[in-house]
Amino acid sequence: MGLLNMMTPNFMKTLQEDIDDLDRMVDTSAQKDAIRSQIRLVAREVAALEADYSSLAQSHAKLQESHLQFKDSQAKRDDAAWDELQKEAEEQQRIIQSHLLKH
Repeated sequence: MGLLNMMTPNFMKTLQEDIDDLDRMVDTSAQKDAIRSQIRLVAREVAALEADYSSLAQSHAKLQESHLQFKDSQAKRDDAAWDELQKEAEEQQRIIQSHLLKH
C-alpha cells in the first residue's frame, strides 16, 4: 500500500483512480465536456499535491536548518564542558604535584 493510499480517507478517490476514470471516459467515447471536466479535476488535484509538496519541502528545509543549529550549539556546549573538565583535571594535577613536592 503506497503512502498516498494510507493518507487518503476511504471516501476520497485517489489521483490514480481519477486518471483511470479519465482513461475509461476516453475509451468509451464520453462527451468532450465530461472529459475536459475530468482533466480539470485531475489538474486541480495535481496542483494541490504540488503545493503540498512545496510546503513540505520548505518545512523539511527549516527542520534541517534547526537541527544543524541545534547540533552546532550542542557541540559548542560540549566543547565548553570539555574545556572546563580539562581545567579541573589540570588544577587537580597541580594540587597533587604540589602535595607530592611538599612530602
